[in-house]
Amino acid sequence: MKQEYVPNPLNRTKTIGIKVTEAAFQTLRKVAEDHQKPLGEWCRDTLLALASGRGPSPFELALMAELTATQAILIDMLCALGRDGRITTQKAQEIVDRAHNAKYQEAIELLRYAYSRAGKFRLSAVASSERPPKENEHDR
Repeated sequence: MKQEYVPNPLNRTKTIGIKVTEAAFQTLRKVAEDHQKPLGEWCRDTLLALASGRGPSPFELALMAELTATQAILIDMLCALGRDGRITTQKAQEIVDRAHNAKYQEAIELLRYAYSRAGKFRLSAVASSERPPKENEHDR
């Protein structure tokens, strides 16, 4: 079982420093303010959460599970209706049961994908704000 990080200012003896552009700094500062934390604390918490592989919260998982089940039910019901012209009570119950049995696994897969895409998106956004603008061939 993973041990949760508990901040203790007395144990903080190492420093990590990074350089960013003014635009990236302002972006990070704004996000920290939105989380009602000083920039350094927000950066530390965010890096530690990323490094620990923090998964989705129980709320995020439950919400995603219900959304995936609802989507699966709707799609399967519409397909059955389109194919057969009607849906029996037994068929509807089978569709609902199948969706509910698979909802947590599908939610976990979607959240993993979302976390990986969000991380790549954030990294590319920060990286693009730190890159100088490209010169065009005809500007040289």
